[in-house]
Amino acid sequence: MEIAMRMSRRHCAAVLAALWLFSLASAALAAAPDGKALYATKCAMCHGTDGTAAEMWSKKGAPNFNDAAWQKGKTDDTIAKSIVDGNPAKMMPSYKDKLTADEIHAIVKHLRSLAPSK
Repeated sequence: MEIAMRMSRRHCAAVLAALWLFSLASAALAAAPDGKALYATKCAMCHGTDGTAAEMWSKKGAPNFNDAAWQKGKTDDTIAKSIVDGNPAKMMPSYKDKLTADEIHAIVKHLRSLAPSK
């Protein structure tokens, strides 16, 4: 009986620890911004849902995010800086006071997903 009680306590402790870890992971995932959704509301009107800039914006210098050369030529930091600072000459607004660093990172990650597959 004593052995069964010790095993039962260990089992209970293990289950509680697993549930605690699961709740932490779930909270972290729930709090992560959705880059695709942010892109759809903040970027797609000029850069297109698939990363191909609308003709009007392309003529003003908006890049195509699904262009392999563009993807290769930009670092994540460069892309984030463009989002933060904007580019008035190309009519790109600044999102410095509109998006958090986590939201900007999520958008950059989504932009990377628009790269052509190799």
